Parts: sequence; structure tokens; C-alpha cells
Amino acid sequence: MKKWMVIPLLLWFGVSWHGSAAAAKPKKEIMTEIVLVVKASDEAELHTELRLQSTELQRRWNKNKPVPAEVAHSVIADTRVIVRTEQTETVYEIDHNFDLYDRQQKQMQYLPDSAKQKLALYVRTARQAHYGKLTPWKEAERIISRKSVCRVTDLETGLSFNVQRRAGSHHADMQPLTKADTAIMKKVYQGNWSWRRRAVLVAKDGQVLAGSMHGMPHGGDGIPDNDFSGHFCIHFLDSTTHGSNQVDPDHQWMIYKAAGRLDEKFAKASPYEVIDGFLIALNQQDRELLRRGFADKRSPQLAFYLEGLTRMKAVKKTKPFEPKEPGQAVSLEIPVPVTIWFNGQKPEHQVFVFTMKRSDLDAAWKIDSVHPISGK
Repeated sequence: MKKWMVIPLLLWFGVSWHGSAAAAKPKKEIMTEIVLVVKASDEAELHTELRLQSTELQRRWNKNKPVPAEVAHSVIADTRVIVRTEQTETVYEIDHNFDLYDRQQKQMQYLPDSAKQKLALYVRTARQAHYGKLTPWKEAERIISRKSVCRVTDLETGLSFNVQRRAGSHHADMQPLTKADTAIMKKVYQGNWSWRRRAVLVAKDGQVLAGSMHGMPHGGDGIPDNDFSGHFCIHFLDSTTHGSNQVDPDHQWMIYKAAGRLDEKFAKASPYEVIDGFLIALNQQDRELLRRGFADKRSPQLAFYLEGLTRMKAVKKTKPFEPKEPGQAVSLEIPVPVTIWFNGQKPEHQVFVFTMKRSDLDAAWKIDSVHPISGK
């Protein structure tokens, strides 16, 4: 099921954008539509669209030529510009300078400063509409008070269902409101209840909060005849578990995803925290979190783990990190002993050897490569 959040916008874009070389005869093409699209991952069914309409933009579109470029600078991972004409559709990535990159044709469209400023505004508008607000638990528990009803939307599938907060002092203990809501929630988890964390949007009284839920009924019940025996949990920024009173890192990564701020979290992360993000992505089977940790999205190691993600049941470090300060280093090699559980197989002991790199001392740490070797 696809859900679309569409924001129509009439735009007078009085600047020149450079033309696309994807069209064989650009002068005969008539631009029909320009759409800004936000989605949390390549696989996500939930989209936010911002439609940009401008006769001036259409008139000027084919005046300038694009510039060949093998790669773009770092791009905004979740946002694209789609330009449609009568015969073609071209997808542009947006780099952090707010120029446009056509990866298929390997061409960069450099924009004037005035166009970049407007594009930056529209990107912020579309992303704010798509994601939830990063909200500390103390604030979230006031907004979503006990016994209140709110609506939960899964960020990947776009499926939405109603829930009631029943209890919870360190995070929200929730229950689906009706049988129909339970059925939708179970569909999010492909028909099976699961402890896996998922990024969700929690809407209440016009506010949308970034959260993370799991999908396993447990503990106390409170709503009869809803086909859900027990409750499930939704965490918010800095919320903790009830048992250990500790922050759950898996939930926190998903909360940042629900807020559209994964890049911000990676920018602040130590190399050890980036590795933890990699392991969490494997455990939660979250493809986008896995991608964000790698420096090169075309990495063979990344492709290997993306392909094998569904075959893996769980992975766990066999001992905690003993972090060392990286100092002035821009490259580190970190061996991590792990136990891996594959579906239908006995657990395996391996050592993941991570090569971590950053481009300079102020840049984010990323995974350059990861190689598994057999453990004892």
C-alpha cells in the first residue's frame, strides 16, 4: 500500500536552470512537471511530494548545457528532483551545495545562488512535512498523555493505525485501538509479531513526533477485543527501558531516522558508534541505516550485506568496545568479534575487521570496508 503526502505549490522561479542532456532534441521538448520528492529510503513507499510549477522555468530550461561530472559532492540522501517533459523523466540528486546531479548521465547542473536559496527552502519545507520532530521523552510524554489516542505511521510502508497510550513512565506503552488497527500494525511486520525496531511518526493534536516502535505484544493488557494481548512500546529521544532504565541504542537510531536526521547523528558519531550503527542495521534489517554508515554507496561490502540482510537473524558483539581516542588519525582498523545467527543455522563466531576513515579531522567517520574472518 502506497501513501502519498502531496504539497502543491505554485512557484515563480525567475532564474535559469541548466538543461538535461537526457533528451535527444531538447528544443522540441516541453517541460510538463518538476517535483521534489522525499522518501526515507530507496525502498520506502511513503513519499512526500512538492510540485514546482513555473512558466519562466519551463521557458529557460534548455538554454544552458550541463557539465560532465563523474561523481557529485555528498548528496542529500533522501531528496530528489524529478523533471518530466513530454518524452523524458530525469531524476536529479541534490548535493549539499544545492546543485543538481544526474547520476545516470554523469552530469552536474550548476544553479545560480538565487535558485539554490529557493531550492534549499523547498527542500526544508518538504522534509519537515515528511518527517517527525525530534522530541525528548519528557516533552513527548506531556503531548501523548496517558489514555490519549494518537496515530502511528510507519515511515517505510506508510501504513497508519490508531493507538492508545496505556502506561509507561520511561517510554510509552501503547495498544492498538481496535481489531482493524491491530491488523494494520501486524501488516507492517509482514504478518508476524517482532521485536525489530521501526522508525515511526506519532501524530497527536496537529503535532508529529519522531519515534521508534517494536512489534511484539507483551506485558499488561487494557483494551479488550482488539486482537492484541498486551502492549507494545514506542520510544522517543532519550527515553529508556523500564527494566534497565538504560537508553536503547537501536531505538535511538530509528528515532533519528524518523526525524530525518540520520546524517546529523552520523556526523557526531565516533568510529565505534558508527560500527554499532552497522550492527544495529543488521539486527533491525534496516537497509537505509546500513547504507548511511558507508563512505561509498557502491562498496562491494555494502552490496554483500544488503543482499544477505534477510538471511541474518541477529548479530551481537561478543565483548564490549574498549574505545581509544583517534587523535589526529583519519584512518583506523578496528576488529570486532561477533556471534551471528542465520535463519535455520547454528550461530557462527566471526571477527568483523572494519576500516574506518574520515576525509579530515572535522569530517564524519564512515566505513571504508568491512571484512569478516572466521572466529574460534
